[in-house]
Amino acid sequence: MEYAVNQVVMEDEGVADAVLERVQEYWRTLGLSDEVLIDSLSADCLSRGRRLVSRTHSEALLRRALEEAQRRFDHALAAAFGLPPSNDPYPLAAARAAFLMAPDISADTLFRHDDTTRQLRESLAGQLPQSTPPESPLEMLPVPLDFWLFQSTDR
Repeated sequence: MEYAVNQVVMEDEGVADAVLERVQEYWRTLGLSDEVLIDSLSADCLSRGRRLVSRTHSEALLRRALEEAQRRFDHALAAAFGLPPSNDPYPLAAARAAFLMAPDISADTLFRHDDTTRQLRESLAGQLPQSTPPESPLEMLPVPLDFWLFQSTDR
């Protein structure tokens, strides 16, 4: 019995290490370079993912941990850009696109919460996508309704 319990624990640790490495790679892909920050964020994402899935589903653990990493990145980005929480995903997607396309900005800036984080919005303001053409309401002529079910001859 002891062997079986130890075997499960060892397999679980192996899965956790593999998931942790993938989450760390994901943070690096997003532009983080501070290894201490990457390790801390990855461990938090793995811990959160473990609470949401069973021990035997390594694919689900990886998916949940990566979802948590994306959620944390989006929250940090929204805080840096001063975006209010809302159901509209477009401003956040625009900020994410502008941030990831900027070649000289480190993603570590998002998690510092100092003056560099506040200056980030001004430095990326020119790269935010703008709607083209600008939105303008158009006039619409009234259209009479013609119900096909109730064919009327009183026109």
